[in-house]
Amino acid sequence: MAGVSFEEFSAPPGAELALEPLFGGNILESEGEPEGGLPEGGGGAPPLPQPRPRRGGMGRGGEGGEGPEGAELRRRRMKVQALGRRCREIRQVNERALQRLRQVQRLTRRLQRERR
Repeated sequence: MAGVSFEEFSAPPGAELALEPLFGGNILESEGEPEGGLPEGGGGAPPLPQPRPRRGGMGRGGEGGEGPEGAELRRRRMKVQALGRRCREIRQVNERALQRLRQVQRLTRRLQRERR
C-alpha cells in the first residue's frame, strides 16, 4: 500500500467519519486506579473491606473466633475475587477497543475503495 496521509481522507460535511470518543476520550481511564483496588466513588462493585490486622501470636489460634488460618483464608478469597472482577473489567475494555478498531478498519477500507 502506498503512503497515505490523513489529509487524503478528508470527507465532505455530513460524512459518517466522526467517531464518538471511546471510554470518555481516555482508553486508559480504568488504569488510573490506585494500586490497592477500585476507585472511590465509582465502578461496578463496592470497595472491598480491609482485612483486620492480626492480634496476638501463633500460640493461641483457637481463641478469639476462627483464628489466624480463617482470617488468612478469608483474605486470600477476597483477593481472588477482586482479581476476578479486575480480569472481567479488562476483558470488557479489550472487547470495546477491538470493536472500535474494527469499525475504523471498515471505514478506512471503504474510503480507500471510494478513492480508487
